[in-house]
Amino acid sequence: MKLLLLYMELADYTVTSLKELKKQNPDIEIHTVAYPVNEEAPFQFDFSEIGHLYNRAKFDHEKIQLFSDKLKPDVIICSGWTDRSYLKVIRTWKNKARTVLCMDNKWLGTLKQRVACFGARFYLPKIFDFIWVPYKNHAEFARRMGFSESSILLGFYSADLSIYNALYDEATQSKKNQFPKVFICVARYIQAKNLDLLWDAFIEAQEETQKDWELWNLGQGELFEQRKEHAKIVHHGFVQPKEMTSLMKRAGVFVLSSLQEPWGVVVHQFAASGFPLLLSSNVGAHEAFLKNGENGYLFNPRDKNQLKDYFVKIMNTEDSDLWQMAQKSHELGQIINTQNWVNHIKQISES
Repeated sequence: MKLLLLYMELADYTVTSLKELKKQNPDIEIHTVAYPVNEEAPFQFDFSEIGHLYNRAKFDHEKIQLFSDKLKPDVIICSGWTDRSYLKVIRTWKNKARTVLCMDNKWLGTLKQRVACFGARFYLPKIFDFIWVPYKNHAEFARRMGFSESSILLGFYSADLSIYNALYDEATQSKKNQFPKVFICVARYIQAKNLDLLWDAFIEAQEETQKDWELWNLGQGELFEQRKEHAKIVHHGFVQPKEMTSLMKRAGVFVLSSLQEPWGVVVHQFAASGFPLLLSSNVGAHEAFLKNGENGYLFNPRDKNQLKDYFVKIMNTEDSDLWQMAQKSHELGQIINTQNWVNHIKQISES
């Protein structure tokens, strides 16, 4: 079997799923064309155990087409529909290979989305056999674009549970004895991540409670130089995934205040690791991994006082209750996994 991925921006969780696919299917050929990594999230990918990685910047439309013609793939996965060259290539392989569109847009019901659906339903379902999305709200968007129920697959994004379940197991005894008094946020320093509101709400909660909690921030971006300095706020900058796990061992509650976040695999990572969650209602992954009031709280990302109140609530929660919330997060973190991802590839190829 030959698999061709026409990708936008790769992330470590996609690479993890590809590694698992290759591990279980050693004979599969995996070829990935992708755009260069985002400078604000400079992940270092190792494709040596997977297959071949090609720089999209060095592939014009003609080269991509010639490459695919020579490869003769059995399955093609296309990331989004904004790259016109990708779509032109997909169209030439309809009925000759299994074609899959992946997207993480969740249905919001906006006028822009309704217009997009009207145009998409006359084109995308005709060139793609399947559409692969993160979860249920994204599936609603797919249905409105004209994809049939049988062609919609869930669980395209998955954390590497072998890593994060191990973190949960390792921290079990220490968190039972003394729950870490550290909020942790992993997000780029850009407007959409709403970090100013996050910092202001935390500072106000800290002043109100005088509790010995800290807020750690992992990430970088165009607004990094404008970060808020405070005795209880720590800015770690961007860290590679392996470095992140060492910090996670010393943190307690995950928070993400995004104004826009179609999904957020980082939520899956922290849920599986056993972190109570404070999530903006605009974070798509809350649909799968947060039960409001059970393993955390959902807040309006434009309501600083609401987030402040939840910070205070967490700060005043007993360690034993925080541990109960952590266990619930871990449980919810198991509903999406890389094995399901591999199974979907098998389903697609055999259809």
